[in-house]
Amino acid sequence: MKNILIKKGKLVLLLFLFFPLFAFAIESGEDVIKVLENITSWLWRVFMVATIIAFLFAGFFYITAAGNPERVARANKMVLYGVIGVVVALLSGGMVLLVQSILEV
Repeated sequence: MKNILIKKGKLVLLLFLFFPLFAFAIESGEDVIKVLENITSWLWRVFMVATIIAFLFAGFFYITAAGNPERVARANKMVLYGVIGVVVALLSGGMVLLVQSILEV
């Protein structure tokens, strides 16, 4: 029961965080594409910060590995996932620009 309440609480918190964004967009007369651009830009920045933090943790694991192959392998995986994250973020930004250029023509 407590787990369900926590999940519902997180959902309500997310709604309260994103609702003003949508309400402001409707009041100011911005179109839907501008709202989606703002959300995408915000999410991209959060994603890149998370990727940088993952690289910092990977560097910490490399430094503290002290020759332990398991910890080095863990750090290698973190670096790989960080690189994959950067590539996905860059491709997603490129896809947004590609779709915009297609829709404008």
